[in-house]
Amino acid sequence: MKKILIASTALVLAAGTASADVTLAGGGYFGIKHDASVAAPTNKTQLIDRLQIDITGSKTTDSGLTFHGHFRIRSNAYHATTTPVNAGQVGITAGGLDVSVGNVSDAIDALSLYWNSEIGLCGCGGETLQNGIVGYSSTGTGNNGVLATYTMGSLVVRAGYQSEGNTSASTHESSLSVAYKAGALSFELGGLHQNGSGSAETAVVEYALGNSNIGLAYGHNGWDAYGNIVTLYGNTKFGATTVQAFVSHSSKLAIATGTKTTYGVGASYDLGSGAAVVGSVRQQYAKKMYADLGVKFSF
Repeated sequence: MKKILIASTALVLAAGTASADVTLAGGGYFGIKHDASVAAPTNKTQLIDRLQIDITGSKTTDSGLTFHGHFRIRSNAYHATTTPVNAGQVGITAGGLDVSVGNVSDAIDALSLYWNSEIGLCGCGGETLQNGIVGYSSTGTGNNGVLATYTMGSLVVRAGYQSEGNTSASTHESSLSVAYKAGALSFELGGLHQNGSGSAETAVVEYALGNSNIGLAYGHNGWDAYGNIVTLYGNTKFGATTVQAFVSHSSKLAIATGTKTTYGVGASYDLGSGAAVVGSVRQQYAKKMYADLGVKFSF
C-alpha cells in the first residue's frame, strides 16, 4: 500500500517539533457477478467495479498525543453516477488508548475475525449477525457515535456508543468487544444492546496452522429472522493461490422459500504488488446461487 506524506513548512513552523502527516491509500476491483436471487427486470448478470480512496490525517503533539481524522471517497460505478464522500471521524490516541467520534464502527463491526469467513469480490457470506450491527458507513453519514479502543499487547478491548444520527433520544446502541491472541489461537467476543430492539452477541475462535486457518463463529440476534447462526470457515494457501470455504447454519428459516444452511467456496491468485484475481461461488439463504470473478488491487 503506497503512502503519500504531505508536511508543509507552515505547519511545521506553527507546531514546533510536533509532527503531522496526511496519508492517501485505497484500492478497487472490477469484474462480473451473477446473482440468481435478483428479480426481473434487473439483470442477474452484471459488470461490477469499485474505486476507493481513504484520506487520513494525523498530528502528534510535543506531549505525545496524536490527533487524527479520516474520511473515505468511494465510487461504485454500477450504483451511482456521482462519487460519494462519506462522513468523517476524528479522534485522539494516547499510548494504548484511542477514542474516535463521528462515523465510527460499533465494537463488533470493528473486530477482524468476525469478517474472516467472507469470500469473493463482494466480501460476502458467513457473518454470524446478518442484521443489526451499526457499522462504519463507507458512503453515508454513519451514526455519529464514539468508539474507544484500548490495546495492551495481544489484548484489544473496545466499547462503542451509537446515537443513530441524533435523530431520536430513544434510539441508540451500546456495544462492547474483546479480542485476544495467544500463539496460534485467536479469540473474539462481542455484544451489543439497541434500545427498542434488543441484544445481540457473537463469539469467534480461529486457529492458525502453517499456511492455513480454521475458525468457528457463533452469533445470536434477538430481533431478526435468522436466530442463532453457527459458521465454520477456513482457508489455505498454496504458493500464490489461496482457497477459502465456509458453511453457515441458521436456527430459523429466514425466508419462506429459502434454506437454513448456506455455503460457499472462494479463491484468489496473487499477482503481486497488492493485486489478485478473485472469485467465489456461494448459496444464499434465498436458496439461490451467487458467483463473482474479477481483479482486486490496493495502492
